[in-house]
Amino acid sequence: MMIEKSDAALRRSRLLLHASEALSATSTTADVLVTAPALLRDTMGAMHAAVVPAGPPTGAASAVSEALTRTAIRDRRSQFYESAIDLTVEHPALAEDFTQLGWQAAVCAPLPGESGAATGALLLAWDEPRNFYVFDRAVVATLALYVGQALDRAVKHDARAAITEALQQAMISQLPHVDDYDVAAYYRAADAQRVGGDWYDVIPGPHDRLALVIGDVVGHDPAAAARMGQLRNMLRAYLVDRREPPSTLLRRLDAANHALGEPTMATAVVAFLDRAPQGGHRLRWSNAGHPPPVLIEPTGEVRSLTGNDTLLGARRNTPRHTYTAALPPGSTLLLHTDGLVETRKHSIDEGFARLHRRLRRHDAENPRDLLNHVAGEMACECSDDIAMLAIRVPHARASVDDAMLPLGIRRPVS
Repeated sequence: MMIEKSDAALRRSRLLLHASEALSATSTTADVLVTAPALLRDTMGAMHAAVVPAGPPTGAASAVSEALTRTAIRDRRSQFYESAIDLTVEHPALAEDFTQLGWQAAVCAPLPGESGAATGALLLAWDEPRNFYVFDRAVVATLALYVGQALDRAVKHDARAAITEALQQAMISQLPHVDDYDVAAYYRAADAQRVGGDWYDVIPGPHDRLALVIGDVVGHDPAAAARMGQLRNMLRAYLVDRREPPSTLLRRLDAANHALGEPTMATAVVAFLDRAPQGGHRLRWSNAGHPPPVLIEPTGEVRSLTGNDTLLGARRNTPRHTYTAALPPGSTLLLHTDGLVETRKHSIDEGFARLHRRLRRHDAENPRDLLNHVAGEMACECSDDIAMLAIRVPHARASVDDAMLPLGIRRPVS
């Protein structure tokens, strides 16, 4: 007898350990609602197992589930039905439903919530009568506790995820429609449960000017996202209100950054893309410690647009410079955050080299496709947030007079 009790205790310990490990691996409510029933069918040999959250009934057996769950939650204790007779005596209106389901025994245990109120119930059913001994009742009570804790944790996880997603979506800029230029953006958070400090902006200006911004605030938490929002909004105001070079705008931004409390550490590029006085397009930019813009020429050549100053928030009144480059017709400009090129296995220089190799392999005619290709190839190697902005400069267009000239002849640009 002592040996049998010892064996039963060992089986119960192993069963509950397995259940604890399986449920601790769940994170979302959907995980719990899938994992727990499969676990219960396996450990208890039940023909039916379900976790029924408190609230309106759902599913094919909703009437039965709702009735049993309501009783267990109302009485605040597990309900054990050892035969079909027990089921029909307790719930006579559901006798036909029990017969159709083939249930000959069932148990419904309330799931204890953190606040003390039940968050739902554990429902198990068998296709033959069953005696629930002390061992069985103890196992059911413990399993209900484990599932209740997992469900409580998952509900909080889902709530945080929903808030994070809403906050992140609110902080992702919507791209404006701009004539001539083909613009695309990409954003990926390293972790769905956290908001990042990466941002980008595209702001149309007067005389066909396009203001381009990409930045990265140090940190990966709501505080970093809030600081990012402050910097981005201040810079937006300057871009709309001022007609100044990129370096001057970054100096203004950093002055405000230091004046309004503890300065935020961040990197950023502010660039103006417009038509050059002698024709074509030019880029003027200022870089505050950020990865350099990348130019992809129609020939497939890829090169970084160098020129870099100190990151924002490092020190007051740091000198900043504006750099200028001509953009060939049909070329594509790529701005990105360091999450695209930094990995734990490779240096930053190796990351830039890998990025350039991948850019040479892909057609840059469609910026959206280009970003998707690059993200698919580079993102799997990266563990940081990634933001990218790609802008394709239009191809040179012949004038009406030029179209009437012999093939291969074009008027010189004055």
